[in-house]
Amino acid sequence: MSETHPNHFLIRSPHYRTLLAEGANFIEHRDVVLVDDYGNSAEEEAIQAKRLGIVDLTSFARSGFKGKQAIQWAKTQGLNIGETNNQAYLQENGALVARLADTEVLILNNINSGRNQCTPFEEEYDNIHPAKCYTVPRNDSSAWFMITGEHASEMFAKICGIDLRLNKFSNHSIAQTSIARINGIIIRNDINQTPAFYLLFDSASTGYMWSCLKDAFVEFNGAPVGDSALSKL
Repeated sequence: MSETHPNHFLIRSPHYRTLLAEGANFIEHRDVVLVDDYGNSAEEEAIQAKRLGIVDLTSFARSGFKGKQAIQWAKTQGLNIGETNNQAYLQENGALVARLADTEVLILNNINSGRNQCTPFEEEYDNIHPAKCYTVPRNDSSAWFMITGEHASEMFAKICGIDLRLNKFSNHSIAQTSIARINGIIIRNDINQTPAFYLLFDSASTGYMWSCLKDAFVEFNGAPVGDSALSKL
């Protein structure tokens, strides 16, 4: 990976200019660009992440399928998906598969992986066009943030009506709800001992959501952190 500018890449966060203004240093990761840090060491930003941090994961791959046969087809592709809706299922390769309903599944790339884990499913779908199963263009339609740290649940209480306290909202639980008046998906996916919540929502609202989260962060001294901090958690 090498330091670079997001202007050189087609796959980048839609609000990369905001991230640059906040001091983000970008790096190349495969064919995408993401924030490495905000001018601090990985160790310093990891300390921040354990308290309250926000990471923009929008450059990482995600995909979705919807329809009466979507989950069954996904299972035939080797994905491990249980029978419970609003539950995420960790795969052997570290990818996360979220069962949103009996008719919809969301696939999130392992953020530590060196490859795009969603492409094979999209290519296979294009090859066979399974009946009663349709693609959902999550890469284009959904932004992807991660909120980390011991104060994450308290912060969410300011902008979301769902009780996300750790003893109430277990790891890999899903809430499809309103966050700062925008419909979104919250998935708890802890990093070792650090609480972590994925947040997916309409990519057209990326700047607005970032601003709302930053406002909610103030009380808890939260701050953005880069990808390099995550390996230290």
